[in-house]
Amino acid sequence: MKRRGRFYPDLYVVTKTLLLLADGHSRREAALLSGLSYGRFQQYVEYLKERGFVTGDEELRLTPRGVEAAARLAELIKELTGEEPRSLKRR
Repeated sequence: MKRRGRFYPDLYVVTKTLLLLADGHSRREAALLSGLSYGRFQQYVEYLKERGFVTGDEELRLTPRGVEAAARLAELIKELTGEEPRSLKRR
C-alpha cells in the first residue's frame, strides 16, 4: 500500500485497536468494533505491526510490547479523561 506523506495515528484509535485485539477479537471483529473503515483499520494494523505491537496476518495477536503499550495507553487515557478508553468515542 502506497502512503501519502507521514501517517500520524489517533492515540484513541491505537488504544482501542490494541484493547480489541487483547480481548481476542478477530481481525474482522476488531475492524467492525473499531468504528473505522476497513481500509483505515488496515492502515492502523500495518502501523502497529511495523512497530512490533501486533503480529500475524489473518489472526492478529499482540506482542508482549503491544500488551504493555495497551495497558499504558489505557491508563493514560483514563487519567486524562476520567473514563475507560473502551467507552470513549471519537468526536
